[in-house]
Amino acid sequence: MNPSVTMNKLIQFSTVLSFTLLNACGGSSSSNSTPETTTPTTTPPSSTAPADTVTYELTFTQEWTAANFATNYPSGTHFSPLVGLTHNLEGGIFKRDEVASPGIVLMAETGGKSTLKNEISDIQNAGHSNYLIDELGISNGSQSVAFTFEASQDFPLLSVVSMIAPSPDWFVAINSLSLFNDNAWVESQTIELKVYDAGSDSGLRFSSGNLATDPAEPITLLSSERDDTDFAEGIHHQTGKHIGYVEIKLMQ
Repeated sequence: MNPSVTMNKLIQFSTVLSFTLLNACGGSSSSNSTPETTTPTTTPPSSTAPADTVTYELTFTQEWTAANFATNYPSGTHFSPLVGLTHNLEGGIFKRDEVASPGIVLMAETGGKSTLKNEISDIQNAGHSNYLIDELGISNGSQSVAFTFEASQDFPLLSVVSMIAPSPDWFVAINSLSLFNDNAWVESQTIELKVYDAGSDSGLRFSSGNLATDPAEPITLLSSERDDTDFAEGIHHQTGKHIGYVEIKLMQ
């Protein structure tokens, strides 16, 4: 046999053998392949039952500034002390489209919390709540306030309110937010706050004098004329800004 022919066959056989071995070992003939993108897992499922009682940190941050709310922005803006509770389905402190309780009215008009705390005490005595929230608000010139609270599987809903001041009867709120869903505690959540009108005062602007609404009207989200406060369904109509937000984080 011609030696050159023999050599060519050996080279061809060696090339085929190398290609076969490379594929069998999972190799690649190219270095430009793109790795698959995967979504990171946030929290692996737990094999143990969720805790009956947990502690959360709540941070309330205000964004009520002249830049965000240019229409009729008042001086001396602040938020009253926060009052609320963790509760079950029967333990809420207000409902939209229903007339406010005396405690909600006092809180919304003056920032006072004594009557609302008494109402929460009645809710607790009826077995619908186990934790009272009674904390400082955001003072003039401050940006935020933070505190911790407890929730349990029997009382997994959160409600908390704070008057925006000055105002006739307007307030921000978290209303019956569920912290326990699908047999697991919510780890973190951010809630953009809307402004509610308690329906007890007919003042049109932040600094309006007292003008009692008789009879009282149901609680609604604040909507007003542009020359007054320029709100629509609880947020600023012109800028689309929320007056503040709440961040809730599960303590480990």
